[in-house]
Amino acid sequence: MSDQVVQGERATKAARVRRPGWKDPRLALGAVLVLASVAGTTYLVGAMHETTTVYVARSNITLGEQLTDENLKTQEVQLGDTAGRYLHPESGLDKNSRVNTFVSAGELIPMTSVTQSELGSRRPINVELPADLSSSIAPGSFVDVWIAKKESGGNSYGVPEKLSSMVEVAARVESGGGLVDRQGTNLELLVEPNQLEPLLQALANDSRIIVIYNPAGATQ
Repeated sequence: MSDQVVQGERATKAARVRRPGWKDPRLALGAVLVLASVAGTTYLVGAMHETTTVYVARSNITLGEQLTDENLKTQEVQLGDTAGRYLHPESGLDKNSRVNTFVSAGELIPMTSVTQSELGSRRPINVELPADLSSSIAPGSFVDVWIAKKESGGNSYGVPEKLSSMVEVAARVESGGGLVDRQGTNLELLVEPNQLEPLLQALANDSRIIVIYNPAGATQ
């Protein structure tokens, strides 16, 4: 084998094992991939430890009690995508804000538990209804309540009768899942004392309760 051939093979081998220069596109691509991996890991770690400032009950807060600095405090918690469901300093808390349910000391304050309405003599009653309620029926809206009594000895119901008009909705919670996967909507209604007994009787007797959105409540 001639010297020229040997030298050519050596040069070829040297070119193959030569370290890439800083201008080599493969080196640049590798550096970009490494930086992207580090940035992605840093972002994920930061997101896992991201906290949100929310209000929690400093002490037990009773139904209808006004929300103030005396019964609230702020706390940093990890809530992820559910952060918007709870009361926080940017929620627009004002002097009329109060709770429409009992909140224990140390608990977060769900937005559905906050109302700007005076409860007065009204009392909150929870009613389980079908899932296909109008989207207009929301906390702060008003509904008319009808009751259809269950007929004896069967699953049919009588003609619905109006119980009351302009009943305020304090909270709305969609329910479902579980073993039976029963879908429904739980409404918390603020009921006047004279409406309380017939509504409780209807619930105890498995009567059908029907709520109809009343747009007149939007002008109040």
